[in-house]
Amino acid sequence: MQTFSMRWKIMFADRAKIIIKSGKGGDGHVSFRREKYVPNGGPDGGDGGKGGDVIFLVDKGINTLTDYRHRRKFAAEPGQEGGKKNCHGKNGEDLILKVPEGTLIKDAASGKVIADMSGDNTRQVILRGGKGGQGNQHYATSTMQAPKYAQPGQDAIEIEVQLELKVIADVGLVGFPNVGKSTLLSRAVSYTHLRAHETDSYLVCRLLLEKKKKKKS
Repeated sequence: MQTFSMRWKIMFADRAKIIIKSGKGGDGHVSFRREKYVPNGGPDGGDGGKGGDVIFLVDKGINTLTDYRHRRKFAAEPGQEGGKKNCHGKNGEDLILKVPEGTLIKDAASGKVIADMSGDNTRQVILRGGKGGQGNQHYATSTMQAPKYAQPGQDAIEIEVQLELKVIADVGLVGFPNVGKSTLLSRAVSYTHLRAHETDSYLVCRLLLEKKKKKKS
């Protein structure tokens, strides 16, 4: 008996919504060195370290956004406070988030595209870390030789983004006539309807099913 096959190319969207946060800048430090004939020894508070950036990087070894469905919050490391003897605080480590090629990064509130990770755009800094604050060594003047204040580091930036990856799937059903291929497809459509908020394939499957019914009639 001759078999009957049905094939379609279906485009659906893989989506994930996450919260990303850059690193806060480290605070400047207030301290004084011991030095003869200098008020309070003279200021020597170091600057705070820079906060880490949030960077998206294309990884051609992955093809889904599954990793971002089970964890929603991602934060870069904050910069450390400056130290004595003009010691600079350690910079916070950057947060690198790997995504498949072709991923769109959108602002969740406005829907505006922030970055398109396609083509040559394989690395994109989405959020910059805060700058470190200056230590009290920077505020010494002829009239204020022992400043007892330092600059705080810049605040971190936090936003919610939606990741979207459009995928084209080649779908096919092969079998003898009247063995349940249409039933299987209709049940798949029903299941897809339950997850319509995660994929666009529901509408495509419905259109294909209706088209097949019209041909039979």
